[in-house]
Amino acid sequence: MKKKLVSILMCAMMGMMMIGCGSSGKDGADKSDTKTESEADSEGEKQTIDKNFSLQMTDTYTFNDPQDIDFDQRYVLVGDENSKLLSDMGNMGYQASKMYDIVYVNGGSPAAEYQYFVTPDEASATDLAQFYTSQGQKITQEGNVLYATVDGDTLEGSIISLAGTGAISDETPEAYIEMMKSFNGLVDYE
Repeated sequence: MKKKLVSILMCAMMGMMMIGCGSSGKDGADKSDTKTESEADSEGEKQTIDKNFSLQMTDTYTFNDPQDIDFDQRYVLVGDENSKLLSDMGNMGYQASKMYDIVYVNGGSPAAEYQYFVTPDEASATDLAQFYTSQGQKITQEGNVLYATVDGDTLEGSIISLAGTGAISDETPEAYIEMMKSFNGLVDYE
């Protein structure tokens, strides 16, 4: 019974995290690019963002900023085996050593979200991909890396829904980022 309850809670948590995952893509950012427009304006600076960021996730896999998305803000969060999300996954028998959540914002509205899981090997990635697929999620596997993307409209709908249920404080990408940190134990990528 306890295992079933943990499985149900884990599925609910992962489903919330991967709400509306759609197509595939690859891409990244750094902490200095996470200022909001109001923070940049209050500091009297015009915010410009490097749109050629890359993030080497494994020896053979590198994420690059997408070329088909307009954005003026990028948030990159990371979690390791000690984060709540990956620790809970481990308790369910799924292995991942890193999780990256990359959220793009344009004019204060969500533009896209890219979620990546790095696993110890291809077999672990396949197991985790099968789990997500069984939950109705669209996951792409490349070696020991899994990823899913959420388009801006779907992410905005998820944010509105989360705010409506009280899971986040308001209908902003920043509130969503804070929830990913507090609920899943992710931190800003440096």
